[in-house]
Amino acid sequence: MNSFLKNDGIIQEDYFLFLFFSFSIHNEGMKQFSILLPTGESLNGVCFKKSGSTSNLVIQTGMAEHSERYAHFAEYLNEYLIDVYVLDAFGQGRNAKSVEDLQKWPKDAFAKNVEALRELVKKLKVETKRPTYLMGHSMGSFMVQSYLERFPNTVDKAVICGSNGPCLLMMKSAYIISRLIVHSSNWDKPSKFLQGLGIGAYEKSIKARKTKCDWLSFSEENVNTYLADPYCGATNTNGFWREFLKGMASLYTKKNETKISPKDKILIVSGSEDPVGECGKGPKNLLAMYKDRGVNDVSLILYEGMRHEILNELDNKKVYKDIKDFLLRI
Repeated sequence: MNSFLKNDGIIQEDYFLFLFFSFSIHNEGMKQFSILLPTGESLNGVCFKKSGSTSNLVIQTGMAEHSERYAHFAEYLNEYLIDVYVLDAFGQGRNAKSVEDLQKWPKDAFAKNVEALRELVKKLKVETKRPTYLMGHSMGSFMVQSYLERFPNTVDKAVICGSNGPCLLMMKSAYIISRLIVHSSNWDKPSKFLQGLGIGAYEKSIKARKTKCDWLSFSEENVNTYLADPYCGATNTNGFWREFLKGMASLYTKKNETKISPKDKILIVSGSEDPVGECGKGPKNLLAMYKDRGVNDVSLILYEGMRHEILNELDNKKVYKDIKDFLLRI
């Protein structure tokens, strides 16, 4: 496949169309959708639906990936009559016209992405009149945390996957650095410096690593598939880091934490060896934060022998089942 996609080492711009049409042959239920923001901007994603479904799950993608990577998980949930809507972030998947546009974020992109989740949840609730759940992985998990602060008690259940807990001082410090070095002239340019600060430690946390992405998964097949996908792993732009860190710096403030609803039902899932969650420490702190805010229905599952992408580890069916059971629990 790699030889088909590349010409003298240069990735062809029409790769994503090839990926879409090839994928669609085997996934007839996958369709693109768009959600309109109050600003007039729109974000795209893909949905997986099955006749007779009784509930909806909205998923926000992680950093430097795309919505179609959730196909197997979505198809599993479809069998339990859960329709799945996976939203690509700005500069990802269906929102990037070519690989050159990957990871380019407009101003206030983090907040806008959270607003897009709200608009999508609201639309699904009105149109389908079904229970509607929300899930976010990695970067998306922090957007879900923000959603629970900004729009409390508006989803039936929430799943926070591959995340971390309160780290306000670190995020505020990083945001200050980004404000000093990011400006209009370098906004859309890849930022190796901020990239190194942002995820460099994750890459180096795996001592006997074969690739820079081993921190994602113990599954070599998953890592290799990620590396071979030109719509995954792009270096984030300066503008991305400034807006992402701006969003992160708004989390965990007393003002926003007090907005969390005790009525929300939350499941936190993470790999015990996920460097994003400090190998379990971060999710435990997040659990404690929600409990301190009076959330009664909040729980944590740590999966032994899994790293960051627990949905793509070898024993991922256990993760699938645990999330499904939580969503369908009465």
